[in-house]
Amino acid sequence: MLIGHQRIWEFLTKSVRQNRLAHAYLFIGPSQVGKLTLAREWAKWQLCEKIHPSQYPPLDKGREGVGFPCGQCRQCLAIERGQNPDLIILSPHLVEKDGVKKTLEISIKEARELQRQLILFPYSAVRKIAIIEEAAAMSDEAANALLKTLEEPSSRSLIILVSASWQAILPTIISRCQLIKFLPVPEKEIVAGLKKLSAKTTSLTEAVKLAAGRPGRAMKLLAEPELMAQQKKTIADFIKLRQSSLASRWEETKILAQDPAQAQDVLNQWLLWLRDRLLEQSGQAGLVISGAADEKSLNNYSTGNLLNVCREIQKTQVILQNPSFNARLALEVLMTKI
Repeated sequence: MLIGHQRIWEFLTKSVRQNRLAHAYLFIGPSQVGKLTLAREWAKWQLCEKIHPSQYPPLDKGREGVGFPCGQCRQCLAIERGQNPDLIILSPHLVEKDGVKKTLEISIKEARELQRQLILFPYSAVRKIAIIEEAAAMSDEAANALLKTLEEPSSRSLIILVSASWQAILPTIISRCQLIKFLPVPEKEIVAGLKKLSAKTTSLTEAVKLAAGRPGRAMKLLAEPELMAQQKKTIADFIKLRQSSLASRWEETKILAQDPAQAQDVLNQWLLWLRDRLLEQSGQAGLVISGAADEKSLNNYSTGNLLNVCREIQKTQVILQNPSFNARLALEVLMTKI
């Protein structure tokens, strides 16, 4: 279910109706904010028999390009089952080295297979649609293969790249995509959307607060209550880590480097806590999400220091998105600067 991002939805659907569709889009925004959900829903909208009856004779009736995907026609049901040949979703996988999880990656083999499929004519729709999840995880070879596809676009295909950050994506790829920026969704919209899903109201408010404008994160927190406790523990561990020795930090680095995807989530929680401290120092305590900080945890944390640590964490997140870089080394450098 799509929660929020109404303006983006209206812009994208209008682009199709007015025949102003770009051949490639880059969806950028925080993890679990709704980028992939909207990409899937937009793809479903373009392929839905109810929305575009003229594409599927003799179903030519009704208002063309109006409404939301019906979820009941052959095209919609095939997408839900992951069996619609006109929608290709490319997701990264964990690459292992010496039996240890290394990083998320989209390989050159997968990129070439995507190229092959996009060359083919659509099965029943007017175009094939490809969604590349976590596009920053493409290997250098995969990114170059995709670039070739973008340089020679087909009128019968549409490519949607989804990423939490653009820094790890080739500038030549970015320049060939229309950039769509996703911002955090207002809490009221998330609450309203989750209530439609019959979410339990007892923990709804806390989940929405901890999600920091990310509907997907709020859903996950509600589905897995233990994650709320884990999120709070992550912050407590971060405060302890800052006051610990370098030896202790190296041990933490070993753990985080084993699973870069989990490391990204941990770094997001650190950023959330630091953001709240900045809000407190600027007199905006009412916007704090992670709870008030005690004075001890703020020792030696000036506004400038908070901002510097945030920048270092964000730099590390960009590095972790690139499978060519050494995750452990990047995390070790970060540990010396927090």
